[in-house]
Amino acid sequence: MFILPNQLQLAEGAAYIEMALNPEVQRIVLLDGPAVLGDPSQWPSQNNCLQVTKSTVERLIAQGILKPLDAEAAARLLSGAALNAALWIAASENPQSVLPKAVEAFHALAAGLLVEPL
Repeated sequence: MFILPNQLQLAEGAAYIEMALNPEVQRIVLLDGPAVLGDPSQWPSQNNCLQVTKSTVERLIAQGILKPLDAEAAARLLSGAALNAALWIAASENPQSVLPKAVEAFHALAAGLLVEPL
């Protein structure tokens, strides 16, 4: 699938959310991991992801694709939305039915950062 630059962040976020359908990811990362390791937003892997997201947001702001907002704030909100959507899916009794709802809402939230709507 071809992805335009302004859709890249949406695709990355949706991919993160979709990984919650994987039973191993559900168990290790989203369900058991937080019980043992604490708040997932404080894990080194999440911090690395946040830095990549922040860099992407900074680049897209510089290119005039995203609104001129604080890049760290936007990155944290995008990452938080994706993480919470994945947690919702993992904890759901019917993850397959929750996934499209979560992805649609994530896209709507993230699209609000665009200068030009999709």
